[in-house]
Amino acid sequence: MFKPLLLITFSLFIIGGGLLFFQDGAYFTKPHVSKVERLFPEQLDTKALNQIKIESQGTSVNLIQLKGGGWKEQSLDYRADPISIQDFLLKLSQIRLGDLVTNNPDYHGRFQLLTPPENKQDWEVDRHGFAISLFRGDGTSILSFILGKNRTNGPGQYVRHRGSDKVFLIPEGIPIDIDANDWLKKDLLSLEPNQVQSIVLKNVKGRSFSINRSSAEMDWNANTEFTDVPDSDKVTTLLNKLENLSFSKLYLNDAVFQQSDTSDLKEAILFVSLFDSRVYTLNISKIEAPNENYILSIRMGISMLSSGNSETEDSKLREEMEIYNQQVNGRFFEISSWEGKDLLLSE
Repeated sequence: MFKPLLLITFSLFIIGGGLLFFQDGAYFTKPHVSKVERLFPEQLDTKALNQIKIESQGTSVNLIQLKGGGWKEQSLDYRADPISIQDFLLKLSQIRLGDLVTNNPDYHGRFQLLTPPENKQDWEVDRHGFAISLFRGDGTSILSFILGKNRTNGPGQYVRHRGSDKVFLIPEGIPIDIDANDWLKKDLLSLEPNQVQSIVLKNVKGRSFSINRSSAEMDWNANTEFTDVPDSDKVTTLLNKLENLSFSKLYLNDAVFQQSDTSDLKEAILFVSLFDSRVYTLNISKIEAPNENYILSIRMGISMLSSGNSETEDSKLREEMEIYNQQVNGRFFEISSWEGKDLLLSE
């Protein structure tokens, strides 16, 4: 009697388990694992790439590839750093799409993957992420996607292609620079110390001096008009800074001065003349702010009095001057406090 009951009980257990399995399939969504594929649909043709646009929090970065080579950031109209762009494209090419999280557009805002609004004022930090687009020269899209928030528990970041409802989780987050200044090529001067023939500093309130030498092997001679002449160590410090002078932020106009009390500005002019007759004029102003940084404007000229160059060499110098001044004219560069102090030989 017990054996039939045992068989019946066992059969009901198997049937019930099977029904529960199929019911679970109806109530629970099984994880969707995407095929291992890249974010790029195909190998990126950098020759066809013409523009990179990044939007976030109502601001944008527009990187344009120039016909003669190189890149520029459009909003600041200044040359961009090609190495930063190459690193960025390399990171994008290495992105592997992970799990398919959802294909329900109602959840896009939850993952900060809403399509960017046309009106910047409608941008919501908690619902919009980074919109990244790559374009060809004719304006057609190579790749366009939205990078959302980072995963709360564990590594990863949410992403979706624009025009698609599918949300994927990529294994590692991608840091994105949305400040246009972060994409600029920051070097201003790269002068070898043995190129410098004379240095003149005219400071409104601080040190002023004038030194020169007849060749790179000779000692520096001081102009007797100035008594506060720097020693050799100070001169070396200044030359080292001119060898690798860079900026941290670019201003398109004098708005940085309009935001400050002009009485707080301390101006100095540094003239640097080279043996090949190039002359660089650096206008240096200090704004009394917590960071104690300096604002710099710069221009290149040619001293025809000391020029012993041939016509061909002078022509090349004039071309170099035009290109350089076209890049820096009308712009103001913020440099760190320690760089400003090195240029002014101040403590």
